[in-house]
Amino acid sequence: MTPDLCLPPYALEAERVEGLKRPSREERQLSLLDIPTNWEREWWGMPAFENDDIRPSSQITINFLTAEDRKTFAEKLRITITPQTDTVWYPPQERLKGLEFYYDGPKTPSRYPVCIPSKGRWGVQTTGKVLDYMGVPHRFFVEETEAEQYMAAIGSDKVVVMPFHDLGQGSVPARNFIWEWAKENRYKRHWTVDDNITEFRRTHLTRRLRVMGGGFFNAMEDFVDRYENLAMAGPHHLGFVKVGWSRIPAFLLNTRVYSCTLLDTALPHRWRGRYNEDTDLSLRLLKDGYCTAIFAALLMNKAATVGVRNSKAMIGGNTDNVYNTGDYRRAFAESLKQQHPDCVEVIWKFNRWHHQVDYTRFKGNRLKMKPGVTRANCNNEYGMQLARKVNGLSRRSYG
Repeated sequence: MTPDLCLPPYALEAERVEGLKRPSREERQLSLLDIPTNWEREWWGMPAFENDDIRPSSQITINFLTAEDRKTFAEKLRITITPQTDTVWYPPQERLKGLEFYYDGPKTPSRYPVCIPSKGRWGVQTTGKVLDYMGVPHRFFVEETEAEQYMAAIGSDKVVVMPFHDLGQGSVPARNFIWEWAKENRYKRHWTVDDNITEFRRTHLTRRLRVMGGGFFNAMEDFVDRYENLAMAGPHHLGFVKVGWSRIPAFLLNTRVYSCTLLDTALPHRWRGRYNEDTDLSLRLLKDGYCTAIFAALLMNKAATVGVRNSKAMIGGNTDNVYNTGDYRRAFAESLKQQHPDCVEVIWKFNRWHHQVDYTRFKGNRLKMKPGVTRANCNNEYGMQLARKVNGLSRRSYG
């Protein structure tokens, strides 16, 4: 990493919009607890990352006999309490308006090819629109019977035609075609990204803000390229990273990576099965002694592909030939248990079937730094600059 790309630790402090960072109840104790954890020792040269626990240290219930009592109490504390208010902070904490802040950045390409297996979604290819906006080149890998529709919708230069169709194995044949394509074209690694990604975000300062630039991918690629044995990596899902509720790490080692994966092309494995192919491949790599990494500092969000509560399913995809097994969630869980009976159980939780994987057995898989890699005592923001929307608009917008 070149020195001119590095910024002093927490250099973003100078660019913070006033009021963005929320105080942590642990701030006064940091000097006593400032001992680097494993993830902090490995996060050098990466975007600054702070995600403190901002849960209240204590709570009380205050009752008002009359509306006038409530009004008087609010005036004395200089806080706002309406008839609908059920909780307040003291001192008051600034609340952001929706996506008021974001990370702006230059449109930069990824080092490794971004490949999107897609079926039946030439008119709603959300991932492609997001990547176009971020300035990240990409290719859609489509079945031969849908090639004309995709080319008409997004241009022939972004389409790779696969010589098969309707194999009934979900996205697995397409993913394996991508793997072989990357190998033939001598790409050391390749991205395989689902076609229903709606946005990419960055976690920092106890916020999860949208990223508008290609540095999002560059950061992960640089991190992975430091190690000999980091075989699979990618961003975590927005719904699984709860900011402010714990001091989460910037990345998690040796768990499943899914939906947006950076893979070592030289690996001897390939995608297999019909369900849970991401979890299956992650487990096979971990059993071989490799490491995997999923980034809580860098996030993705996805549109639903199967109808869920208060949400309609996204059209296209493999709904007809994969999610048509009746109780498909039970089938998903059972298939993974058959593949990995030593570490997978099928359980009933939250009113539906789930697979439960014991990843603790892989905690001994340790990252191995490549010879010649020099640690940098600095952050690199990869062009991501904190910005605030003006009149509700960012400098660029999703088209």
